Amino acid sequence: MTQGDPDPTAFPSIEPLRPRSMLFTLYGDYAYPRGQAIGLRGLVTIGARLGIGQTAVRSAVARLSRQDWLEARKTGNRSSYRLTEAGRRLIDEGTRRIYKPRRRPWDGRWSLLTYSIPEARRAARDRIRRQLAWLGFGALGGGTYVSPRRVVEDTLLLLRAHGADRFARIFTAHLSGPGVDADLVRQCWNLEIIARRYGAFVAHYEPKRKRDVRRAAAGTLVDADAFAMRFALTHDFRRFPFIDPDLPRELLPAGWPGFRARELFESYHGMLTDGALRYFDVVTRDV
Repeated sequence: MTQGDPDPTAFPSIEPLRPRSMLFTLYGDYAYPRGQAIGLRGLVTIGARLGIGQTAVRSAVARLSRQDWLEARKTGNRSSYRLTEAGRRLIDEGTRRIYKPRRRPWDGRWSLLTYSIPEARRAARDRIRRQLAWLGFGALGGGTYVSPRRVVEDTLLLLRAHGADRFARIFTAHLSGPGVDADLVRQCWNLEIIARRYGAFVAHYEPKRKRDVRRAAAGTLVDADAFAMRFALTHDFRRFPFIDPDLPRELLPAGWPGFRARELFESYHGMLTDGALRYFDVVTRDV
């Protein structure tokens, strides 16, 4: 396999890796934390290691540049790319949810959002609805959403960004009845589906973790493999904030598999980090 030719067996993930997702994970997990740009040659080489061809990588880089997520820098006849300010904000939001879970005890209060956005603003309404899920809101119906977290400031920023703050109201509330808080959770979120996704994650990665613990002990876990596995692990785990509202422990059923999935992610991710970073440094050192 020559540089730029994809390895179809390289990416051991649950979900397929698309070029756009590859770039956001690469910058979020490697380049941005170090304030680093990545040369186009390095992006192509990494894409090939992860099973994505150079044409697809180049097209995705061009597309994200046009959309103001990446910005180019020329050095001689070489191009390198770093995140724009908008790209950094997006990565910061994702990093909080993936690497900094909320673990404070719940105070029993809900953030409650109501809005009535005109039909003429339907596109903005749809975008807001998707991003509300990212913030941990569940739909009660009739333009009413609830979250058991203190997300008022983030919600106001979201509404203002879409020019919709004048159509909305945000409250902090206790549930007085009828029913209890667990009933509200069941109404807003399908925890069974989320639990199955966490179970599938654990079933997929636990055997791989045990195998790589043995390989690391024997000195046979090569850096390129550590990079690909860590990338796959992050790629699959970063999807959970889109479906899991990060409910407080007090509102979750006993034996919630999300706790085991996070423990697995953090321990396996940490074990692979040194080798993965060495591989990344070697591939991107020409910048």
